[in-house]
Amino acid sequence: MPTSAPLRIVQITDLHLKIAPSRLWGADVDAGLDAVLAHIRKRRPTPDFILATGDFVGDEPEAYGRLRALLEPLGQPVYCLPGNHDFPAAMGQALSGGLVRWQRYVAAGDWQLVLLDTSFPGTPEGYLARGELDLLDTVLATGANLHTLVCLHHNPLPVGTAWLDTMTVSNGEALFAVLARYSQVRAVVWGHIHGEFNGHRGNIKLYGTPATSVQFKPNTPEPLVDDVPPGYRWFELFLIKSGVERVEAQTQAA
Repeated sequence: MPTSAPLRIVQITDLHLKIAPSRLWGADVDAGLDAVLAHIRKRRPTPDFILATGDFVGDEPEAYGRLRALLEPLGQPVYCLPGNHDFPAAMGQALSGGLVRWQRYVAAGDWQLVLLDTSFPGTPEGYLARGELDLLDTVLATGANLHTLVCLHHNPLPVGTAWLDTMTVSNGEALFAVLARYSQVRAVVWGHIHGEFNGHRGNIKLYGTPATSVQFKPNTPEPLVDDVPPGYRWFELFLIKSGVERVEAQTQAA
């Protein structure tokens, strides 16, 4: 029998909230988020928690209060990490407790999640500082028996959209060098690209997730708005463990 029930996670990303309702590249930021959250509330069974992968505010640190007010009514833990449009100091202060919070590590059932900070001051590019790589290495070394989801904001490798691929994690190969040492890593998930991506690197699955705000057309040399609606990603993580036990039968005399 399975050791635990499925772990159900919903990922949202790239909200780009301002202190008042706004638009981004023509898209109604608040309407998109409202629609995504309404859809999440209808999910059955409900998710165990929400993973939120950055760019929460549109360059206005005062908007973190709105973020909390909009996400807390979900009634589920919302674990956050920063993106390149976020303000880590203000975000850390605003999201230091309660249901909506900046979290570095989550363990649930047979799974663990590592939430990494790829933001780097003054640039839209991503970068994993030595401390982030060390955190990942430590978690993987001490949690060898737990399937692992690695979470970040920036895409750690090119996704085929030329202008976005100038803003990947600049030392993405360092990330994959750490991951290559551990067999329990199942997937890497991110936001940033305002679109969907599915791929793999060896046995590790790779997932990019649409924004709740504006969507960008994939595989274009310059930014183009896509006419697809906003979205989110869901995960159902389930492990079936099985084994065979053999026993000696007592035979009866003929």
